[in-house]
Amino acid sequence: MNSRESVALKQSAVSSAADPPEKRFHARDEKTVAADQQRARLSMLFRGGKFMAVGWLGMLVNSAVLFTLKGGLHVPLIPASMIAIEVAIIHNFIWHRQWAWAERNNGHKKSFFRQLLLYNAATGAVDFSVNISVLWSLSTFLNVHYMLANIVGMCAGPFVKFWLNDKIIFKET
Repeated sequence: MNSRESVALKQSAVSSAADPPEKRFHARDEKTVAADQQRARLSMLFRGGKFMAVGWLGMLVNSAVLFTLKGGLHVPLIPASMIAIEVAIIHNFIWHRQWAWAERNNGHKKSFFRQLLLYNAATGAVDFSVNISVLWSLSTFLNVHYMLANIVGMCAGPFVKFWLNDKIIFKET
């Protein structure tokens, strides 16, 4: 910023008592709006980081359950994957509710179950359709090991799930 821009900025930021009230409030409102927008961007960035951290933990939960069921107990692949997905969904919901979207949590049991149902439906729809399709296709047609195919499947839907969480399940009221 050059000195002329700096002076102009200082002059526009200073309002005098002689200015009409609407001009003084308008300048303050623009600054408030800009600050609010900046806070919203930072909040979304931090929430996105929390969302990804929970997602990575959920991937570990999913992988551990799948390995235990398929690799250890020899449960067929699709039912084992469905159970692993559901366990990870519940795990992730609890972390998202208590950490990533904690400020939107009003603490009522009714809202907990409503959010759990919405979260399970939205996330389950993405996970069950995308993850299982990718897992089954890769392991069946390309002979990719089921654990690797599962990881590829889990990486396919996070962006859709973030949007569903932010705009529908944990929406601002």
